[in-house]
Amino acid sequence: MSWMYAVIIVLVIIAGIGTLWVGTSKQNRTGNPNYDKRTTKNIVGLTVMYAASVIVISVLVAMILD
Repeated sequence: MSWMYAVIIVLVIIAGIGTLWVGTSKQNRTGNPNYDKRTTKNIVGLTVMYAASVIVISVLVAMILD
């Protein structure tokens, strides 16, 4: 059971490092005009990813607490 906690913590750390890595990249600093023009599609995509993440985390928490 405690190995699940370790897996979740490692995934959170990897996600945080990845976010910082992308956020400070040279490509991100220069920007992408095409990205700015597709705001609706970007928001829908991010919302779907966040919803899927919430569902997966909820299932994992339910499995851990069961």
